[in-house]
Amino acid sequence: MNWKRFTIFLSSLLALVAGGTAYVFSCGPQPDPYDYYASFYNPNIPSQSGFEPFYYTALSPFFGSEIPEETLNIGEWNNFFGGKVPEKDILQFVYTFTRPEMSALYTHIEKGTPLQLPDSLKNNALTKYFIRSADKETLGYLMFAKQCEPHVRGPEGWENVNRDSLTMIRLSRNGIQLYKACKNEHIRERFAFQSIRLAHYCNAYTQALQYYDSLKTPAGSTSLIHYKIEGLRAGALRRTGKPAQSAYLFSRIFENAPSQREMAYRNVHYTDAPEEAVMQLCKNNHEKATVAAIYALHTTEINLDGLRKVYSLDPQSPMLDVLLSREMNKLEENYLTAMIEKDANRQESRYPAENPGDRAMALSVQQLLDELANGGKVKEPALWQISSAYLSNALKDYAGARSRLAAASVAGLRPALKDQAEVVKLLVTINEQPVIDAAFENKLLESLQWLDTKVNGTINDPYNLSAKEVDAYYFKRMYRNLLDLVVSTRYARQNDLARKALILAKRDKVLPYAYNYYSVSALGYMEDTLQTQHLLALYNGGLSKKKTPFEKYLYEQLQMSDKEIGEMVAVNYVRTHQFREAVEWFKRSTSSRYATLAFTPQLTDYGYDEADSTKTDRISQQQFAERMLELEKQMKKKPDAKTYFEYATGLFSISYYGHAYQFSASYRPSTDWYSPEDEKTPFLKQYFGCYRAEEYYKKAADAATDKEFKAECLFMAARCAQKHMPREGDLEWYGHAVLNPYFPELYKNYQQTEFYRERMRECSYLRDFHHSQPKL
Repeated sequence: MNWKRFTIFLSSLLALVAGGTAYVFSCGPQPDPYDYYASFYNPNIPSQSGFEPFYYTALSPFFGSEIPEETLNIGEWNNFFGGKVPEKDILQFVYTFTRPEMSALYTHIEKGTPLQLPDSLKNNALTKYFIRSADKETLGYLMFAKQCEPHVRGPEGWENVNRDSLTMIRLSRNGIQLYKACKNEHIRERFAFQSIRLAHYCNAYTQALQYYDSLKTPAGSTSLIHYKIEGLRAGALRRTGKPAQSAYLFSRIFENAPSQREMAYRNVHYTDAPEEAVMQLCKNNHEKATVAAIYALHTTEINLDGLRKVYSLDPQSPMLDVLLSREMNKLEENYLTAMIEKDANRQESRYPAENPGDRAMALSVQQLLDELANGGKVKEPALWQISSAYLSNALKDYAGARSRLAAASVAGLRPALKDQAEVVKLLVTINEQPVIDAAFENKLLESLQWLDTKVNGTINDPYNLSAKEVDAYYFKRMYRNLLDLVVSTRYARQNDLARKALILAKRDKVLPYAYNYYSVSALGYMEDTLQTQHLLALYNGGLSKKKTPFEKYLYEQLQMSDKEIGEMVAVNYVRTHQFREAVEWFKRSTSSRYATLAFTPQLTDYGYDEADSTKTDRISQQQFAERMLELEKQMKKKPDAKTYFEYATGLFSISYYGHAYQFSASYRPSTDWYSPEDEKTPFLKQYFGCYRAEEYYKKAADAATDKEFKAECLFMAARCAQKHMPREGDLEWYGHAVLNPYFPELYKNYQQTEFYRERMRECSYLRDFHHSQPKL
């Protein structure tokens, strides 16, 4: 298993890698198998469709989903009936009518007896077709298929299926008789399928092979039924001790029947046949290339040898495109994501730091791409040149990327190649730009508007993509990644954090992160990261009457009112203890958050009982700011211990540990704690360190005259001091906590107070300090 991949979702899933393929079992939130690494390369770039299940993801056995057999079967029946019967009626008749209902219809057609069926069945267009055409042969087949159906169902869950072998053999022989009597070759093919399948499912594999050899199907048939018969034959060969022959036949099904590729792929590997043994049965290099590709698809690590082998056998093989797509996405997952996140200055990453091997691997892949692009044998040299250009961009060789894009710019490029070339060109253009200024933003706007046209499609199930949805979801992910890891990063480097916030808002509109521990929403970024000057720039930009087209576009995407942004400004003033400004902004915007016990001292860190609060305790953030402003005025006029204490309690309440933390931050992580890094940011210094709260508790203690109250003031100052103690290790932190600078005075002068005795029962640090002191 690749160790980088294992770290991605370590906390919520178990990854099992067996036989080179990764299977994931998860008890927590299901990670998105298409969106767990940074990707800008479209997996759906191969020129030939039908290989969507084999694009790369390490978190699922298959990528996209095949067209359901039911859909193909109904389509073939529709062709059989000459397009005269709507598919919805065929679906209802074939899949929901019971055998007794079909039998009643047959009897009505044959003997003219009254048709005893519900109106919904009588009005079915296929019912009417059978009555009109008197096609008893086709109706008889559908009745026979319904009779066979219970015997060929797969197991449900982990239960084994007990099959009635004698009944199945009898039905199989009956099918042979019906086959011989049937005149229509397409219906005859279906009778053959039912007979062979019955023999196969009751483990009569030799009999199934004999049926296959004796029952002729339409020459050159490419029907779903034809390839299902071929699959039964291949499976019987495996069961009768011919694994190489079985694998070879499955490889032919894989190449020729898109709807059966997943089944054929699985069964090639179930045979355990050596690749070379299967190769020996191939009739030409084209068939060998398909076999080589099937074996190359079975690896989750970078596999350039597989790519080279298929190329050497058949440079025109459509499987080359699929293997290229896989290798590019593997490279993104295992190597490029670390490079991209490092370039984006991510403080935390799901991936280990970039290492020299990342660049070396990217260069080795690019060398092969250039070799194949310039060899003159591949079907579309532009595909390989564009892919190589993408790697040049990742390696910061922008001149090399542009030269490769120029070489790929030829007439007649199919849309997927044009789109990928545009994505690479956009990445190069942004990365080359030293500063994103107004002139460049106008050019960037055109690209964003182009990408907007690519993300309009809906995704029904992002964990199970249909072939049509693969492109739409790729563009959503790529667009989101571009905004998050490239564009917003550039604005951050320019210290234009208001612009970064706008870009993140657009990012979230395109596609929010569903499973990413290290990403924060635009709203969270604005509420908890932006400082006042940035929020004011964001607010004033929204009110400006002279917005550039780019600014107008971004503010339209923001979808936030002036009052909502204004409230963020007010909250920011609260977190920096500028309560006069906070009150002003709350009045002009809104005040939507509430808290209880905001001015009740917190003597412990293990929370409080809601029953202790009352309706009168509940105040809004505006009311809180107004009270803090009033206390500031009182302290200026006439300093008072009670005023100091209440003010300090308010400051502690809006810290990380307080009852009203939501008045200064919308998100309170459960695992954060004070660290020396917090000293660099005024808000975090107070939020985690509680320095000003300690200062005012100390002032309250100095001004207090009552010993009980003074003890309480000193203890609360000690609580604040405890919050900014070094925390390199639990033992070291505990040592600092026990030697709290306020404990000696409490011990010396206030141990006889009731407050001190109560704290001794609740505070283990004070208790341990007390017992370590000599008795007075």
